[in-house]
Amino acid sequence: MKPDKINKLIKRLAAVSLWLIIWQIASVMTGLELLLASPVTVLRTLAGMLVTRQFYGILYLSVMHIMSGMLAGCLIGICAGILSARFDFLKEWLGIAVQLMKSLPVAAFIILVLMWWGSKNVTFIISAMVVIPMITTGVKEGIDNTDNKQIELARVYDMTAFNTFRYVYLTGVYPYITAQLKVAAGMCFKAGISAEIIGLVTGTIGTQMYYAKMYLLSAELFSWSIVVIVVSLVIEKCIIWLAKMLYKCIQHI
Repeated sequence: MKPDKINKLIKRLAAVSLWLIIWQIASVMTGLELLLASPVTVLRTLAGMLVTRQFYGILYLSVMHIMSGMLAGCLIGICAGILSARFDFLKEWLGIAVQLMKSLPVAAFIILVLMWWGSKNVTFIISAMVVIPMITTGVKEGIDNTDNKQIELARVYDMTAFNTFRYVYLTGVYPYITAQLKVAAGMCFKAGISAEIIGLVTGTIGTQMYYAKMYLLSAELFSWSIVVIVVSLVIEKCIIWLAKMLYKCIQHI
């Protein structure tokens, strides 16, 4: 490992340790495990959760709902971004929908989805709706900022549509869409879990967090929060890695 990475890792561990110490002090000062469980209690609770079959069933259901929504949102966002960049009318028409999805609070969308489709599909729909405007914006900006000289060069050399796509447009869009994906992964999980909490979706992380709050089980609440953070970070890294691999594969076909 390079010295720079080692130094960065040491600094990050030191920062995490400092926050754990502050957390421990706050827990001791309150003296109420029900309101603020100590780090040791939370880790013990988390370890107990990790050895149960129920934990993995709950985790699987939440991740599948959120990830399927994110995938659908990415596909819709890519199509919407391409159409917005290609047709001026659709740019204005779709732009209104994108702006609405960006501006309105996620809670408002969750309530509307619960009214129209019920709690069964709320996680999937909300996860997709959070991702769509980000991916749409990334694709549109990438296409709009593609070098016109490269496009003209592709026409001069009579490049096929596929080669123009992968060597000109994909190269221009890739940095924009990966930047949006990094943000979208975290936002998708936050919105998805929020939808589960408000909609009380059976057998999901959000419902477990709601019950933990209701019965003042702060150790379980913190444990599930840690699970969400870790899973979100892992999936974000996996998505960026898959996007990079897909980009390289298309470039080398």
